[in-house]
Amino acid sequence: MIITPDPHPLDFSKSDLIRSPGLHASDIYSALYARLDPKRYDFAGPPNTLLMALGTAWENQLEYLLIANGVKAYRPGELTSPEGVHYSPDLIIQNGETRVGEIKLTSMGFDELPTEEATSFPPKFSKYECQMMLYTYWLELQHGWLGMVSIRKPWAPEFRAYNIQWSPQELISNWQMCMNFAKSEGML
Repeated sequence: MIITPDPHPLDFSKSDLIRSPGLHASDIYSALYARLDPKRYDFAGPPNTLLMALGTAWENQLEYLLIANGVKAYRPGELTSPEGVHYSPDLIIQNGETRVGEIKLTSMGFDELPTEEATSFPPKFSKYECQMMLYTYWLELQHGWLGMVSIRKPWAPEFRAYNIQWSPQELISNWQMCMNFAKSEGML
């Protein structure tokens, strides 16, 4: 046997996802969380394209699994808010209540996540909730669905999913926080 490393590099940034030029919701909430918790969210350097490719692969697989299990879900593509901010929910789910669906591949552990009905997520998941609430507000909905897989233990990945309902005031407050931050940073 002869084993030789393959010299042809792969560009993991190649994607069929469309991203319009201009301000994106992820620009706003990523900068906000970099300000709120810089040790955790203020990344120096380019994004990890391999990790992004793995996340996209997981999104595609989970979307397939949801549909194969009778869930009415679809990717809406890129949308634009009334303020001119582009955003791309992972899914719109239409089983019972129409929900904004977000799919996450994370290295965070799930030990602190609720296993019964609760009124909040642990703070380390607040960026996900901020993102979902912003999309939910813009879509004039009140419900979300968060599906996550944790690869903290690669030999034993975990999956969790949550149905979430926000009050109109919670959605407005989150939207105001994000828009005020974007204006203060000269984004809007």
